[in-house]
Formats: sequence, structure tokens, C-alpha cells
Amino acid sequence: MTRPCITKETADQVAALWDREAEGLLRYTIVITNNDAEAGDLVSRAFECVAEDWSKVGPRSADAQRAWLRQTCKNKWIDGLRHSKIRSRLQPELTWYYKPAEVDPADLVVLRQEAEHCLRVINSLPTVQRRVAVLYFLEEHSPPEIAELLGIKPSGVRKHVAKARQRLREELGSFIGDRHAPPEEESA
Repeated sequence: MTRPCITKETADQVAALWDREAEGLLRYTIVITNNDAEAGDLVSRAFECVAEDWSKVGPRSADAQRAWLRQTCKNKWIDGLRHSKIRSRLQPELTWYYKPAEVDPADLVVLRQEAEHCLRVINSLPTVQRRVAVLYFLEEHSPPEIAELLGIKPSGVRKHVAKARQRLREELGSFIGDRHAPPEEESA
């Protein structure tokens, strides 16, 4: 996500607002959060929002600007509380889900042999088919991208992928599956 670029004039006006309001806003956020570090972060984020929305905040009176800053800090603090509650509820599930799987050394040896065999099969394909297979299966480019890179039609790319897939299935059996099947809209 890119942040909008602000003008020098806006930056100067926001800096003047910072000079005028930052200290009081920090005291306010320390009171609501009871955490100095979090309060400083909220103040910084509120001033980022001011800079992005200066066309709405700038014309307001000094009191209205102060109120806008305080409300923004409060809203961001509440959002942070909500997100932390969601994360804490999900923590056990996420920990289990992302726990590294225990790998059986025998399975690892078989997988490594299958991968080497797969590469040998790909390398034995005719030149254009091999290039298409490498770009599609290994580098995960889409058929239109491959067509542009190799200067062939997307339908030709799909045909080469189908032939390569068939050859891989013949050589490797069910190891491959259909996980690299082209999306339906690309076959049109």
C-alpha cells in the first residue's frame, strides 16, 4: 500500500499542529492507555492520519482539530484492543495450525527422489515444452505471461502445459495430482 504524497505546505501546517498539540495529545493518550510507549505510537499514527486527511482537518478551528486528534487516538486504541482480543482468542488455534510438521526422514528421502526425477523428466522435454514447463510449474507464471515471455500464443502455452503434465503423470503417477491445473477462464 502506498501512502499519499503531501505537499510542503501541508507538511508545514501539520508540523505547526504537532508543535501546538503533540504534548497535550500525548498526556491524553497516556491517561487512556496507561502505557507510555503505546501512547506515543497512537500520537504518531494520529498525526499520520492528519497529514493524509489535511483537507478535512486543516480548515477546522484549533479546538476542533484537537478534538479530531483525540478521537482518532481513541479510535485507534480501541481498534488495537479489538485486534488483540481477536488474536488472543485465535492464538491456540494458530499455534497448532502453524506448528511445523514432523517429517519422517524416510518420507524426506522419497520426496527428494521424486523431485529429482521430476526435474529429470522436465529436462528431457523438447526445448519449447521444457521452457513452458519450467515457467509454469516451477516459476508459477500464468499462460498469458509465458506467452508474452516466449513469443507464442496462450493457447500454445496451454497445449505445452497439457503435454508436459501428461508426461509427468506417466513418469511420476499420482505424485503430481491436479494442483497445477490451469484456471477455467484461461482455457477459453
